[in-house]
Amino acid sequence: MSARIPGTASFCIFLDFDNIRDEVLKGELTDLQELFQLGDFHIIATNKFGRHAICVDRMSMREVLAVISESTCDYHFKQGIHVNEYRSWVLRVLAKGNRPKPQYCYSLESQYNGQNLQSSAHATFLQVYYKAPVRLVNPDGNYELGIQSYMTASHLDARKLGEMDMPKILGEAK
Repeated sequence: MSARIPGTASFCIFLDFDNIRDEVLKGELTDLQELFQLGDFHIIATNKFGRHAICVDRMSMREVLAVISESTCDYHFKQGIHVNEYRSWVLRVLAKGNRPKPQYCYSLESQYNGQNLQSSAHATFLQVYYKAPVRLVNPDGNYELGIQSYMTASHLDARKLGEMDMPKILGEAK
């Protein structure tokens, strides 16, 4: 899934952490919420100590770069915007090699939730695909979501993207 909001110059905040404990992650994300007045983060487990953190706040590239730069997320993930052919940060949503698909863990609520415009498409995806309890307070009304395949060390099987019925997923929560 892409952080870019199609048809705009806006992005959601995606962070990819390797080898992090939840108590450390919660502390860092709370600090980022305070520093940048960000809304809720939704935490997805990729393995025992791997986490994706997604905030559906809609922000400019400059604002998202500042948040990512301030974080301790994976160095290679931080560089994704510069090497991805679509110039976006991407988080996997499917199984990878022998690893199962990522699973929803918890949400980290923020007093600033709804202060920024929020991506309706990303919120809907989190609600439907992961069953995450997204507090969509200030929706942008855009339900288009970017999904792309990308190469990793174990190579994503792009044929699995066909198993995801994105129009159905996004249409169910409208």
